[in-house]
Amino acid sequence: MKEMVRMFLWTGLALLLGLKGAIPVSAREAGALNYTALRGGKSINGILSDGSVGASVTFSPGETLEIRTDSPFSWLYLQWGQVPGTYELVWEGGRMTCGENGFLHECIQLQQPVQQVKLVFSSEASLCEAAPYPPGELPAWVQRWEPPCEKADLLVFPTHADDDALYFGALISYCTKYLGWAVQTAFFTNHPTEPVRSHERLDGLWELGVRHYPVVWNAPDWYSNSLEAARRQYARYDVVGWQVEQIRRFRPEMVVGHDLNGEYGHGAHQLNAASLVEAAPLAGDPEVYLDSARKYGVWQTPQTYLHLYDGKQLPLDVNQTLPEDGRTPFEVAQDAYACHKSQQWCRFSVNQNSSRENCVSFGLYQWQ
Repeated sequence: MKEMVRMFLWTGLALLLGLKGAIPVSAREAGALNYTALRGGKSINGILSDGSVGASVTFSPGETLEIRTDSPFSWLYLQWGQVPGTYELVWEGGRMTCGENGFLHECIQLQQPVQQVKLVFSSEASLCEAAPYPPGELPAWVQRWEPPCEKADLLVFPTHADDDALYFGALISYCTKYLGWAVQTAFFTNHPTEPVRSHERLDGLWELGVRHYPVVWNAPDWYSNSLEAARRQYARYDVVGWQVEQIRRFRPEMVVGHDLNGEYGHGAHQLNAASLVEAAPLAGDPEVYLDSARKYGVWQTPQTYLHLYDGKQLPLDVNQTLPEDGRTPFEVAQDAYACHKSQQWCRFSVNQNSSRENCVSFGLYQWQ
């Protein structure tokens, strides 16, 4: 693996290969079957098939949702308003427990083709979208998430939902689509007051070719304009400990983090980067953060890169056309950022030229 990493780092980038990503569209425009959704005998199709996660239907414990189609389906794609607890999926002659992975976007493969299923809820659940698909290949936009990595090749630490596309998108898409690496993302902040951003996070990552479900810490999204201010908002020991835990858990060959100056000066970006350069070596020390050491063991990451750092640079050419995609890595990152619809009012864009915000400059900070 280390030889493969070195070849990637110092011999330049090859042309990308890979699957075209999937910007979300209405389920009815993407091959889903027409269906009837019934709650207590009343149709609720309008909300669950409008192609939007802006509205949801809330189910109480003990309630059921029935989905009927005129032709058989083998897949059921659900986009939840909040991560559900476990629930039962029941059909004639069979049942299965779902929701165990804790995915906000959940794609279920049924054990047999059916024309009617019931979702039986044992706890409160909020559902935005439902789409049944016939047997066979799914449309590319349907997100079939895998659990977080057992062993990651690349671990990326974005701060907010959209930073993964703005700053790390071209690099991530190269690693997923060409190298075939297992890429794990670990997001510093959550967005509980902006629930749509959790959906946009998944849509953008899927566009980048990431298939392992992201880890999201519970840190609130607070703005600050300096590292000192961010350290007053967040407990430094806890931040470093969380990053140490992710490194030990995923055992990456490469870690990538934010600019030490916070790209455009965001204090949380600065804290995320400053804490990461502490966490990377500490993850290999069995005498610190003992809980995660006992749970995962220790791990020393071979390479740690920081965005815009003035060290040996990754030779990242983002303008070569992807042969089986028709886009460049730069364009993939642009399309991923376009998934963050709620953020398009901001001045930010995926770019190659800005001295403080480009998506192409990564410097080697630590090498083992």
